[in-house]
Amino acid sequence: MNILTVSKLAKTFGNDTLFEHVSFDINSKENIALIGKNGTGKSTLVKMILGEVAPDEGEIHINKKAKIGYLSQRVITDTSHTLIDEVLSVFQEALHVEQKIKDISLKMEKDPHNEQLLSTYANLEHDFESKGGYDIHYKIDMILHQFGFSREEYKRPIITFSNGEQTRIAFAKLLLQAPDLLILDEPTNHLDIRIIEWLEDYLMKYDGSVFIITHDKYFIDKVCKKILEIDVQEMQIYHGNYNQYLEQKAERFERLLKMYRRQQKEIRHLESFVERFRYNAKKATMAQDRIKKLGRIERIKEPKKTKRKLHLAFQPRRPTREVILEAKDATFGYEEPLIKHLSFTMRGFEKVAIIGPNGTGKTTLLKILQNKMSLMSGKIHFLRDYKIGYFDQNQESLSFHKTIFEEIHDLHPMFTKYDIYSIGAKFLFYHEDMDKNISVLSGGEKVRLVLLLLMLEKPDLLILDEPTNHLDIETKDIVEEVFDEFEGPIIFVSHDRYFINRIASKLIYFENQKGTVFEGNYDAYKVFYAEEKVKHFETTKKTHKSPQDSKISIAEIEKEIMTIEQKIESKKALTFESEYYLDKEKIEALNKEIESLENDLQKLDEKYYKLLEMD
Repeated sequence: MNILTVSKLAKTFGNDTLFEHVSFDINSKENIALIGKNGTGKSTLVKMILGEVAPDEGEIHINKKAKIGYLSQRVITDTSHTLIDEVLSVFQEALHVEQKIKDISLKMEKDPHNEQLLSTYANLEHDFESKGGYDIHYKIDMILHQFGFSREEYKRPIITFSNGEQTRIAFAKLLLQAPDLLILDEPTNHLDIRIIEWLEDYLMKYDGSVFIITHDKYFIDKVCKKILEIDVQEMQIYHGNYNQYLEQKAERFERLLKMYRRQQKEIRHLESFVERFRYNAKKATMAQDRIKKLGRIERIKEPKKTKRKLHLAFQPRRPTREVILEAKDATFGYEEPLIKHLSFTMRGFEKVAIIGPNGTGKTTLLKILQNKMSLMSGKIHFLRDYKIGYFDQNQESLSFHKTIFEEIHDLHPMFTKYDIYSIGAKFLFYHEDMDKNISVLSGGEKVRLVLLLLMLEKPDLLILDEPTNHLDIETKDIVEEVFDEFEGPIIFVSHDRYFINRIASKLIYFENQKGTVFEGNYDAYKVFYAEEKVKHFETTKKTHKSPQDSKISIAEIEKEIMTIEQKIESKKALTFESEYYLDKEKIEALNKEIESLENDLQKLDEKYYKLLEMD
């Protein structure tokens, strides 16, 4: 099914053209990423699809049968609702049918011979099942659990949750709505690695289509099989994942460059002929033909690589294999410990990533390393004096009321005007840029300025807190290149798995008040973690002796689920027999049996889902 068709879309703001000639389709079960530098019009395009912004030219056709869902805070209807009431509102139709079933059941108790009531009851039950009524609570528990909400929080009013938590609630509710087209704008921004990995698996199996604006290259590579890129006011379509996109883009550039050069050669040849023979009576007709041919040529734009390179010169101390940082039995947190008994060492050439779920103590460790916090117990210390350069995701070190020139000059008053302009140019800040107020800079420009100031500090050790947050892909590439080329030690916190893979030589994973140290990058850690889960699974299977706990293989649980489902169906069939519906005690006892079996089924489903995660 074709869900959406965009044809020859164009949008301008004042004299600035965002994009033009944008055309693409979204069909059933397509996972598509929309990428491009910040400011190229990605969010504007989505607003056009949602009907919030009108295009200047072109058309958008949405299938009337298609249901579209967009991730925003507006998904939450009322923040005074409790968490459970808000997500249950997704299933209003099914719950309305369930209430009708209860009402009919009460009437059947009083009038058990009424054929119309029996028929209505059967129809309602079929309707309830077709609406997925029996799976409602299982789906809610599964989705909310994966987004980090416990059952104890179900009765909390939504207004009592933080903004980040409310975004996750909106996300959970949107997934429960299961629209035909799911539109997500930077879905990984407020999620930790554990949730992102689960979301990737979920979206890969999603029954509908997914349209994602994202700068998360790892996420694109895992989830999407089609990429739309807005670049130089035009859209290009690539088929495949992120790595295949990179290959296709390079091939397309080379192909266009050859076509451009060939056309330019033809144009020069025609223009030369016209210039030589325009006023030659014998050749005038031929010259006019060449002029007409020149007019008919559809000019190919010269392809240009948009990625610009920074010219950096980080000069740390000469890298050493000596241990420069040591943690012994370190416990830290606030009122309660976040991490207990952490021990690790860091050598003078290592790049260490601190990863794990939100709230586990990653940024807290960075504060301790900068002497902004103290340990509860244990020891973390540098074995020699190291000049630290700190990269803050919020750029709080910048003076937002100053211009770029003033910021550099005030921090380094010995620099001449020429020095400052030369340094700025290395970081892609040119003369007109240097007079910009820092407060009006884009996210990518602020990151470049922080990198510039870091370089001037000449740090021996870099400490980075989410260095790629809210950056477009081009700026992320720049940041990755900078820190990859830095020869000194780096310790950093990040959820960006592409960045972690490229930079890290060692990981420390925080979870459940424990820090696990691993030598290698993120992909290697994933393989290790999967193997460890299998080992734990096998050990659990051997050590647990009770019959119930021994039945933990997926195949065995599948058999149990099928058996219980069959029992439920047979019990439900009995409710239509006069022996039961004419006897109040029997029908009540039978309904209790069905309820008990359904509870057992829900528990088995949860256990089954956990085993699938380990599989």
